[in-house]
Amino acid sequence: MKNIFDEDFLKRLEHLRLVSRKMRAGKNSGERRSPLKGQSVEFADFRNYSSGDDFRYIDWNSYARTEKLFVKLFMEEQDLLLNIFIDVSKSMSWGEPPKERLALQLAAAFSYLALAAYDRVAIAACSEQLAAYQAPLRGKTGIDQAWTFLGQLSFAGSTNLNQALREYGRFSRGPGVALLISDLLSPHGFHDGVKFLQYLRQEVIVLQLLAPEEINPTLHGDWRLLDSESGESREISASSRLLKAYRKKLDDFTEANRDFCFRRGIGFLQVSSATPFEELILQLLPRAGILA
Repeated sequence: MKNIFDEDFLKRLEHLRLVSRKMRAGKNSGERRSPLKGQSVEFADFRNYSSGDDFRYIDWNSYARTEKLFVKLFMEEQDLLLNIFIDVSKSMSWGEPPKERLALQLAAAFSYLALAAYDRVAIAACSEQLAAYQAPLRGKTGIDQAWTFLGQLSFAGSTNLNQALREYGRFSRGPGVALLISDLLSPHGFHDGVKFLQYLRQEVIVLQLLAPEEINPTLHGDWRLLDSESGESREISASSRLLKAYRKKLDDFTEANRDFCFRRGIGFLQVSSATPFEELILQLLPRAGILA
C-alpha cells in the first residue's frame, strides 16, 4: 500500500480535510471543533462563576462593569472517529480496472487524511458478515498499521451489507463518521444497515463504485453470464433493447439509493472504477462536499 502514493501526492492530501456536517464530541484532543466547551484559545461564551473555578478564566472587565463574576468558556478542539467500511465481497474484484483497487486506494487515502489530522480511524471489512476489523488508530504513527491492514484484505465470498453493518454494533465507540465503500450489489440491500449506523450516531457517507462495463455495457450477441458471488448463470441475447432496459434498471437503482440517502441526510456519490484517482480525491469528492 505504501507504493500507491508518491510523496508529492501525500503532501497534496494533507491540504484536504474530511467534512463533517455536524460537530462531534471526540475522545482526545485533536484539530476539530467540538460542541464541548474547554480551555483552548478560541473564545466561545461566558457563564456565572462557581466556587472552585480557576481565577485565570474570570473576565475581570465584565466584573469592573457589573460587579459580577463571569468565567470565560472556550471552544475545545476534539478528534473525530472515522469508521471506514469496505466491501470485500467477490463482486468488488470484478471489472477493468477492478473495483477493489479503487476501494483500497480510497480507504488508504481517507485513513491518511484522518490520521494526519490526529483524528481516529477504524476499518471494517464487509462481506456476508463483518469479515475483519481494525480497532481505532490515532495519529500519523497509525498510518502504516492502517495500510498494512488494508493490504492484507482478500476479496471473496458473497455480500450481506445489512448483516455486516449490524455486526459493527459490538465494536461501536461512540459517534463519528461512517464511510461505506461498496458497489452496493448486495441481494438484501444496504438501507437497514445504514439506518443502524445512524442509530449508532454515525454521520454516513456512501461511495458506490461500479466498473465501466456495469455502468455502460457494450455486449453484443449471445452470452452466458455468471454471477461472481453465487455462481448462478444466465444465458442472454444482448440486443439494443435489452441493453436499454438494463440501463433503465441501473438508473432506477441509482436514483432509489440517491433518494434514500438524501432523505436520511447521507452523502452519496457513484463513481466508475476507471475514474483517475487524483481526479476523484482532489475534484469529485470536494465537489460532492465530502472533502474540503
